[in-house]
Amino acid sequence: MDFRVLSLGDKVVFHDAGPQPFNVRAVSPDHRIVILSRPLEGGTSAEYTMIDWDKERRGVDGTNGRGFVVGSSVHGHLHRFFHGHRQDAGAEHLATQSVMTFGNWTMVSIATVNGQP
Repeated sequence: MDFRVLSLGDKVVFHDAGPQPFNVRAVSPDHRIVILSRPLEGGTSAEYTMIDWDKERRGVDGTNGRGFVVGSSVHGHLHRFFHGHRQDAGAEHLATQSVMTFGNWTMVSIATVNGQP
């Protein structure tokens, strides 16, 4: 799969992940790392996946389909992490709320972005 620039809010369907799209939630400044999520049944948790374009691989969140229960601030924290913003003026560390471990890496196989091949 060739590198594709993805933007916040894009809806991405992967060939190997079923028809429900993932939403782009965070993108590194160089667009090489992309974090995506999609809601799970009931809407209280989300499944996450990450694209690493340097490796041409996609990793899953390691929850075996259970997903993470997330608060509304998670996506803002991801954005600040990628862009190196501080949580506040006196913070000594980057704005990271939690660490997700991605695994089971497979080739990136995008079927559609925003409904287009």
